[in-house]
Amino acid sequence: MIFIFGGKHQGKTTYALTQYGPKLNICDLATEKNLDNMYEADLIKNIQDGVSSLLQQEISPTNYFAANIDRLKHKILLGTEIGCGIVPLEQTKRIWRDETGRVYQILVSHAKVVERVWAGIAIRLKG
Repeated sequence: MIFIFGGKHQGKTTYALTQYGPKLNICDLATEKNLDNMYEADLIKNIQDGVSSLLQQEISPTNYFAANIDRLKHKILLGTEIGCGIVPLEQTKRIWRDETGRVYQILVSHAKVVERVWAGIAIRLKG
């Protein structure tokens, strides 16, 4: 598994396609309604939106990703960094932010490669 994270619009997808192949099959969890479809893709982007979708279905994102970690081991995963900045006032947004952080920790612990992309420049943190 390769996990790439960074701020919104910082070039994560472009970087992944440049480094790992321009013809990767992409699943965007910001628009995909059925999370099971992500397992058919090579590259899964917007993990944070998948977390939000699971929370809306009252499914534990940490349990879901932990239970399906083997199905993700040959994937490239992209997540937006959402932990910096002001803590949201709304409880549901705070829960989403916390759960996203927990899911990222699970993914990073299983990833062979972890990279942070900022302004299109990648920094390898693991692997």
